[in-house]
Amino acid sequence: MSTNKNRKELLRKLSRNLMVTLPMMTVVAAAGFNTGSGSFLELIPSAEAAQGEAEGEAKGEAEGEAKAEAEGSAKGEGEAEGRAEGEGEGEAEGKAEGEGVSARLKKAVRRPEGYTPYQGNVAELRAKGEKLFNDTSLSSNGLSCATCHTNGMLYNPTFKNEYPHFVAMGQRDFGMDMVHLDEMVQICMVAPMAAEPLEWGSEELAALTEYSRVEQKKFIDK
Repeated sequence: MSTNKNRKELLRKLSRNLMVTLPMMTVVAAAGFNTGSGSFLELIPSAEAAQGEAEGEAKGEAEGEAKAEAEGSAKGEGEAEGRAEGEGEGEAEGKAEGEGVSARLKKAVRRPEGYTPYQGNVAELRAKGEKLFNDTSLSSNGLSCATCHTNGMLYNPTFKNEYPHFVAMGQRDFGMDMVHLDEMVQICMVAPMAAEPLEWGSEELAALTEYSRVEQKKFIDK
């Protein structure tokens, strides 16, 4: 209800109540006149006083309503602004994290200093590597090595070159001018498969590296 309507309604109610109570107040005041002091007319509120009181109450009510509405609006705007800023910051941070490769992972795909590969039976490593080549659980996005490279698909022509050699993705995304085959396995773990690199010196890394040699020979012989 608007401020003017509130004021008019309050005045209307007060006037109606005054018409009812005024005669009764007059009677009560007159009855007690002889026992009290002063004129009983002093006990009867004037119309001007009643109107002033009503207007004062209406004004107070209207001001209170306006203040509450303003505070509610300000609070709502503040909450909305806070949400927008929080969402904007969260979106910007998410975007920054999603762009490129972190310095930690760029370092993690490189052979550590003094690295010695896992040594094992080559045939067994290749058999294990073939299983890992088709294992989607190695990734965080449901991919496996075979998702991209089934039947020799999507290998670049440089895959025929002896390792270490230049790899475009290695240089572009990881700043590596030359890439060893096991480093290439680690790059594929991090980039297309969105996973952590395998542990250096692990049997799993050695197995995938050996099976990659099999894939490389098939690609060369095509």
